[in-house]
Amino acid sequence: MSDTDLTDKSTTDVDIDTVPPTAESDTDKLVITIPAKLKRAIVATVEFVRSIFTGEVILNPSISKGYDYLFYMAVLFLISILALFSSLHMQICENRTAEEVRLLEERALRSEEQRLGATTHSAIVRALKERNIPLEETLEPVTIIKEEKKR
Repeated sequence: MSDTDLTDKSTTDVDIDTVPPTAESDTDKLVITIPAKLKRAIVATVEFVRSIFTGEVILNPSISKGYDYLFYMAVLFLISILALFSSLHMQICENRTAEEVRLLEERALRSEEQRLGATTHSAIVRALKERNIPLEETLEPVTIIKEEKKR
């Protein structure tokens, strides 16, 4: 229905008649006459809303032409949800892996500190004192004699 249908003077005038009071009532009665086009528009709107609630709108031929587009939109919607959840899952896995790497690096650093602490000169001296082994240090540089393998 276009705007000109509702603005046409012949169809939109509402007749208001004042009925003179009768013996039954002491007040004026107001009678409103609704034009036929407006009645048809109201009835069509009510029928459309009723068809939506009853499910008859699905069988309407003018609406069933758009089912392909609705199907494609639903598929794209599901794909976007799938992409969202898969990216969220990958981010959670990446965060877990980063946390594990951080813990492993921390543990490696601690074990290296322990290894270096156990091999320092003072640690060796302390370990030998605990076992009552005398330490004989030489002031000359250490020479390593390599044995040649005989073939």
